[in-house]
Amino acid sequence: MKKLLALWMAALVLMTGCGQKNTAQNEPSNKNEVQASEAGEISRYQTTFYDTFDTVVSAIVYASSEEEANAYFETIHKRYQELDHLYSSFKNYDGIVNVKSVNDQAGKGKVVVDEELYDLLRFSKEQYEKYGETNIAFGAVTSIWQSYRDAYEVVPESERSADDEALKKGLPDAKIPTMEELQAANKHTNIDDIVLNDADHSVEIKDPELKIDVGAVAKGYATELIGEELRASGLETALISAGGNVKIIGSAPEAERNSFGIGLQNPEAITGDSASEDNMKDIIYTNDTSVVTSGDYQRYYIVNGKHYHHLIDPDTLMPADHFRSVTIVTKDSGLADFLSTTAFCLPYEKGRALIESLDGVEAYWIFEDGSTAFTDGLKSMLDSQGATNAQ
Repeated sequence: MKKLLALWMAALVLMTGCGQKNTAQNEPSNKNEVQASEAGEISRYQTTFYDTFDTVVSAIVYASSEEEANAYFETIHKRYQELDHLYSSFKNYDGIVNVKSVNDQAGKGKVVVDEELYDLLRFSKEQYEKYGETNIAFGAVTSIWQSYRDAYEVVPESERSADDEALKKGLPDAKIPTMEELQAANKHTNIDDIVLNDADHSVEIKDPELKIDVGAVAKGYATELIGEELRASGLETALISAGGNVKIIGSAPEAERNSFGIGLQNPEAITGDSASEDNMKDIIYTNDTSVVTSGDYQRYYIVNGKHYHHLIDPDTLMPADHFRSVTIVTKDSGLADFLSTTAFCLPYEKGRALIESLDGVEAYWIFEDGSTAFTDGLKSMLDSQGATNAQ
């Protein structure tokens, strides 16, 4: 599908920004395909898998042997699968009380959930109370957009040539939701109707028509959990990329470099909006942090030539149109994921003021016309501003 292809390409750019040849296969596979390269007394190993969070997950670890690397990869894969099931609002799984399970019980009383789901919901509510915009209670609205996107998304691999008119203008019958149905759904998005009880880790949705949607934060939150578990287990250097969410553990250990390079995707190269041959807009050189991007090119469908993406502005109930993408750089991948969505839905001046008010948080904006802006603290990390990862 188009969104999978776009995410796959984005993941490869992010990983190759670190100087590693990509090992992704042309066909999806759940098998870990490992490639190693030397870095002093340890080697660098890379794997890619395709079966969690509806995106591509790639990982690089530095380990003393392939056996050690494979053990880490098995842990990473298993944990992404577990958290994907737990945070899913689309599918029930036997023996798991997940987001969909909670939504199914909306208006019917409390549901006791696993600690890792409870902590995600509490984190999301706390961040919303601080910053607004990214509301996990917004699912009644986002599910409408999801249903239209599923119905009218063009699938390039399905007997369509690269110049097929539908890839440019969308399907002939494609349409967007009416404002009436969006406004009706928006009456059921009050986050205070999600009641959390710390004593027994229970969740109660008071409004029977409210739906929890953790899509704006779940991948980043999961990546943060998994990354810190790896660090605690003794892994000193790694990089994980999950659909625009990159977490770096430690520092680049090669003698010829002093940092990892994370490529910032050029949206025009993904959506084909121009003849641009430059796949990367810029490169961020950094260590031991998270780099998370929200963009309008990741999941979308087309109506009469106009792209309608998945990041919905809670004020207009339409896809936010301030930018092509916003990238956040900060330690915590879950916070970075939340803030990238929040900043994407805010006008530039307001979003920049928010980011600059936060310690240890930097941002990079790509505007509709291809121009860019970034916070002052990010300047020394950017390739375009003379930064380098060479010793």
